[in-house]
Amino acid sequence: MIWIVAYLSSVLGALLTLVAMTIIRNDTRHNVGRLGWMGLILLTPPIGLLLFLWLGGRKISAEHASRRLVDLPKDDEDVPDHGDGFESLLQSRGLRPPTIGNQFEILTEVHKVYNAYLDMIDQAEEAIYVMTFIMDERESSEEIVERLCRKARDGVQVRLLCDGFGSFQMSDDQLEAIREAGGKARRFKPLSKLSRLAYLNYRNHRKLMVVDGKKAILGGANLVQEEIAEDPPKDAWVDLSVRIEGPAAAQLQAVFCSDWNFVTDETLPPSKIETPAEGADCESARLTVVPIGPDGPEEILEDFWQYSIHQAEHRVWICTPYLVPSPSAMRSLELACRRGLDVRLLVPSRSDLWPVDYARYDYMKDLIEVGAKLYRYTDGMVHAKVGLVDDEVALVGSANFDIRSFFLNYELSVAVHDRETIEKLKAWYENLLEKSECGVIDDSLFRRTMSVLVRLFASEL
Repeated sequence: MIWIVAYLSSVLGALLTLVAMTIIRNDTRHNVGRLGWMGLILLTPPIGLLLFLWLGGRKISAEHASRRLVDLPKDDEDVPDHGDGFESLLQSRGLRPPTIGNQFEILTEVHKVYNAYLDMIDQAEEAIYVMTFIMDERESSEEIVERLCRKARDGVQVRLLCDGFGSFQMSDDQLEAIREAGGKARRFKPLSKLSRLAYLNYRNHRKLMVVDGKKAILGGANLVQEEIAEDPPKDAWVDLSVRIEGPAAAQLQAVFCSDWNFVTDETLPPSKIETPAEGADCESARLTVVPIGPDGPEEILEDFWQYSIHQAEHRVWICTPYLVPSPSAMRSLELACRRGLDVRLLVPSRSDLWPVDYARYDYMKDLIEVGAKLYRYTDGMVHAKVGLVDDEVALVGSANFDIRSFFLNYELSVAVHDRETIEKLKAWYENLLEKSECGVIDDSLFRRTMSVLVRLFASEL
């Protein structure tokens, strides 16, 4: 009898494995966790299959799938046509033409980002919209909340949106304080039910503050002490945010309104773009707002990078805290190296996520072998997300150069098209290179083994 049970169990296991592999092959278009899930299913067919059906792949709920492209306000002014292929790509995917007349300030120091937040809140006259992935309950965030409450009591429209997963450790105290002051605060898809665990993808990773539809701050910095503080701690992160004043701010506000309306019963209307001040021309920052995720053009981030890398003639410089590219993006970088381009990747020597550090090892080794220059920043955690392609385009925002940002998160970036602003970003990048070491951190057997094991589930990191 026991032999019959063993035989039937093996047949059932084989059938379940075939079913699972067929599902993975059909549903996982970009190898998102494919090898890891296949391995788990082969080792434990019934359990592995159930876990995959529950948690695996690019799982997206109907509510996310139904979202439409953000309706960004259009600049009524005629934007000079530079005949730029990068701009054409973004417009062909449904995004607005770039706006001009934008003032663009790079914020790289923790205390400067903090002071920029406070200054913009204090200057607000009509509305303050804030969105973040992670928010803590320490001194800096408490001061920001207090300023928001003060403005709400003065009659300014205040809205705060933090991600339900990224900020799950935060209590509701600060959100309640804003509500009691007359503002509104919500979590983006809170993890309040077990069923929500099936949709850990498509978290809102955006970081943004917009004031009066005229001024905005966006980038990589969350509302946490390590990234925004008057008196930075010793372990403060190296990040990059940008302060924008001009037409692009109204488009960024439209992204916030879209997210807010998605999770609430409210209908926040975005501001209209005001005519740029007289004298604004192509010498000011020329920006395209790029929403990434279910409310943006499908797979726009991977499309942007593949096109940019293939069109590059001299330089592809990338700064990212987590280097886990998609197969096609990795192939594009390798081809750029073989074409003799100056390909540089700047990452932290050790990030805040040790599994990702192991997962990136093989990517780094492979790129170095074909001629890329890999720089490890040794003076702390680099959390900035920046890309530079020749002197033609740069990308700045919340999106990492990894699979989660490419396919599994809500992200928000701006594409920069003017050379003067790109030159500022280039100078910032070169300054970090001076504090970095070249090459991988070590080549031990343990690291090679761990890189293989962790890379199987790289997309889930």
